Amino acid sequence: MLEAGAFPAALAGTVAQLLPALGSSQAHPPFAVCQDGEALLIPMRTYYDRQRLLACTQLPGDAGVIALCLGTRHHDGHLREACLKQLLLQERAWTVPFVVHLCGEYVLEIVERIGAALPAWNAQALACYLRENPAYVDTLERRAVSYWNCYYRHQYPVWDGYPGRRAMAALRALQRLTPR
Repeated sequence: MLEAGAFPAALAGTVAQLLPALGSSQAHPPFAVCQDGEALLIPMRTYYDRQRLLACTQLPGDAGVIALCLGTRHHDGHLREACLKQLLLQERAWTVPFVVHLCGEYVLEIVERIGAALPAWNAQALACYLRENPAYVDTLERRAVSYWNCYYRHQYPVWDGYPGRRAMAALRALQRLTPR
């Protein structure tokens, strides 16, 4: 399954055990990022059965957190937001790509939730990830501008007032942090 490549190799056993419980899912082509030098291919969207996914998010340890990560890629925006809300309670470095990607999406409530959590959430892991993926961060920012222009410009006539802009500004500030 495509989802196996979305997580660091150290989690391969847990991912392999979890995927059958989630059931089959179509997955849109992935986006490629690096984390700690490891190439990851994260699906753009997943189509898991809602109830199965929610049940898997309650599993203990890494399995439940992996399910939350995959839930942030779900086609249902309400489910993405619910998974994000729980994921922001975690501070595992390998969850960072799933949270960051949501900053470039069109669901304003999700972007606002992330913006409120930044930069306090997992700052060092975020900073490392953002520095490792500069072209990807540029793409997210272009996407945020595009969604603002298409859907939210009437509500936020000035780009600087748009929540996606504030979230991207927080990510850019983290990207400039000096590594410890």
